[in-house]
Amino acid sequence: MKNAIITSIDSHYGDFLIHHWLTSLKANVKLNSVDVVILDFGLTHSQLKTLIKEKVIVVPCKQTGHIVNTRFIELLHFLEQNAYDQILFVDGGDIIFQDDILHLFDQDKDIFRAVKLDLEVLFYEVFIPRNFDKQEGKKMYEYLKSKPVLNAGFILGPRRKFIHMCKRMNEAIINKNVYGPDQVALNYFLYQEGVKLLNRTYNFMITTANEGFDIKKGTFYFNSGEKIVVVHNAGHDRFLRPIKNFGYGENCNTLNPFVYHLRRSFFKLVGMIKRRQE
Repeated sequence: MKNAIITSIDSHYGDFLIHHWLTSLKANVKLNSVDVVILDFGLTHSQLKTLIKEKVIVVPCKQTGHIVNTRFIELLHFLEQNAYDQILFVDGGDIIFQDDILHLFDQDKDIFRAVKLDLEVLFYEVFIPRNFDKQEGKKMYEYLKSKPVLNAGFILGPRRKFIHMCKRMNEAIINKNVYGPDQVALNYFLYQEGVKLLNRTYNFMITTANEGFDIKKGTFYFNSGEKIVVVHNAGHDRFLRPIKNFGYGENCNTLNPFVYHLRRSFFKLVGMIKRRQE
């Protein structure tokens, strides 16, 4: 049975998806046994035309709330109608691939796989209030408060578990119009279902990783010299992202030192305060 790599995108990040996300994926991963699926939340006609030529599956989607939440509803609808073995659900607007990931589909196939954040980012404290039922929110916080945050940008798992998780997330999130509650709900259900932590190289989040990195001719490496497999230039808003001209190619990727060090200093400070309060 085939596997699937699935992402969601709108017109704002459609060009990045075509020229960097998809280009880097095809350059590093043999996709003979993998369907690439794009959940379309408003791509332009030109972007759609290009993607059709690239022979990926484009699924028209209804955006009934913020895309970070409704992507899981549309993912549920797609998976209920299409049979696959393993699913990689991955961000499409701020990730590039620098090496092969296919071997991950054949490892720990009965469980979710994800990468944790090394630094404290206050996801639980910020996004639980007002986005969940009050009692359910308290229950979620007590369960999650001592657990590291798992990032939703690169999640692997069997189709049947994804279906179950998406249903529960949809039921739990009462405010689907804002950024953030998807991360909380995903963490809550991944930890309950069981999750295997992947090495940070498979979702290297630049400002929250303990390990440093270098950029040489547009390519990201650990300080050890090892090439990073998946690079994630995460940040809610573009101005919060630490890499300027992020993308795949020699002319891409310049570090914004101000944003990088400011965000890391803030996360480290938050972590120190939380540890003292425990």
